[in-house]
Amino acid sequence: MSVIGGMFPFETALSVDNGYFQQICPSDGDISFMMSGRCGIFRCLQDICQHDNRKVAYVPIYTCETVLAPFEKAGYQLKFYELDENLHSIFDERVLDEISVLSLCGYYGFCSYDHDFVRACKDRGIVIFEDVTHSLLSSDGIDPLCDYAAGSFRKWMGVSCGGFAMKRKGKFTAPLLPVDAHHLELRDKAISQSSGDVFWEGELLLRKMFDSFGSDDRSEFILRHADLKTICSRRRENFAAILQGLPDNLSGFRPVFPVLTPEAVPSHFTLYADDRDGFRQYLDERGVHSTVYWPVGPLVDLTGHDTAKYIYDHIVALPCDQRYTASDMARIAEVLTDYSEHRRNV
Repeated sequence: MSVIGGMFPFETALSVDNGYFQQICPSDGDISFMMSGRCGIFRCLQDICQHDNRKVAYVPIYTCETVLAPFEKAGYQLKFYELDENLHSIFDERVLDEISVLSLCGYYGFCSYDHDFVRACKDRGIVIFEDVTHSLLSSDGIDPLCDYAAGSFRKWMGVSCGGFAMKRKGKFTAPLLPVDAHHLELRDKAISQSSGDVFWEGELLLRKMFDSFGSDDRSEFILRHADLKTICSRRRENFAAILQGLPDNLSGFRPVFPVLTPEAVPSHFTLYADDRDGFRQYLDERGVHSTVYWPVGPLVDLTGHDTAKYIYDHIVALPCDQRYTASDMARIAEVLTDYSEHRRNV
């Protein structure tokens, strides 16, 4: 039985430029290709810091420790905003006089934050930064008011580096550091050998030494020439196929996003599982790989944040990417349906 999920092989590149970066970045803006998404975030913050004397960032409480680490490294104080179980941002207008940066995120390809609050921040001169790793292919995945954006294609395709940083107006002034040869070697090896151990060796190294490291030429070429049109259509089709294959009366889990919006290109098919460990084991035994984004990071304190704790404790992501067909997604839906029946009969 073949396993659905796991590491991507190197993405096949087309001969023509896909036009993605020209589409997202104005002609008077700037794009830097980065070693990783967190390197891209740090590059944006380095640039913002040149004119930010307050250095207080308003960030989501549900996030990855590797997203918050660049803020810490850049010397930012963090204020956290809440989310509901639909991953809608809950902003507090009382912070408008306190913050200097608003950090946005469209989770798993679905952007549902309050655009009126974004406008209020913009009107006050607060810098709008968006982590677009989950939403970079969605048609609404980059807010039109954002000043900076950074993300990584590593969750979307096989690419050694895959990060980028964007400044919507003006050029980045700090020089890029050259790609770290050892991390690049580990990434190349992990993808070529589909080795989880080598992947984590490279990941843990990156957590210790990330900085404003640029990309390698091969990764930049892949990002500029990947067949993004096909990637978008297949991910939408696969997400829809799982949804359509599920019964109405589910037991033991529920989709986080029960409707595929016209704008969304999903990074994953995400669920809330009542017994996440048992749910993941059931899927794993039937050849369906799952991932948890994310463990609670060291900068996040969930005391008094029950909804955020629920999200961290129950969310799980399944693959719906371009490697797979509708029949593969039907297999996932069948396994999920069987699990629901199993839970109902327990």
